[in-house]
Amino acid sequence: MIRLLTLLALLLPTVAFADGITIGDPWSPAAPPGARAHAAYMTVTNTGATPRALIGVRAEGYGMAHLHESRDNEGIATMVPVHQIEIAPGASIALAPGGFHIMLMMPRAPASETIALTLVFADGEEVAVRAVVRPHNAPS
Repeated sequence: MIRLLTLLALLLPTVAFADGITIGDPWSPAAPPGARAHAAYMTVTNTGATPRALIGVRAEGYGMAHLHESRDNEGIATMVPVHQIEIAPGASIALAPGGFHIMLMMPRAPASETIALTLVFADGEEVAVRAVVRPHNAPS
């Protein structure tokens, strides 16, 4: 039964719902052996009538998880921590390669088929999400 549920999770788009928030397609590329950091991605949609702010994330099995943004500074790629991501009513933000993302650091064990994440919003709401681990070269 567990294998069947895992297979369904890999084949179907994963969506999580909370009060006024929808999470779509949470995923993470498989980290190479020995990697101390890698990322997770998803789309966060504010379906409510008021602005929402994503202010943090926790990741089961990791020492730290942070919101980050990749930037290009005069041809040099950099990553910077982000303390808050605003999401206007009816808008979506993409946590995607090359932009905002969740940085997963200090893995405590090899990643399994999913990563349990908890998104934290400024109003105190927390949303549990399971990101599917995809082969590193898999299309997003």
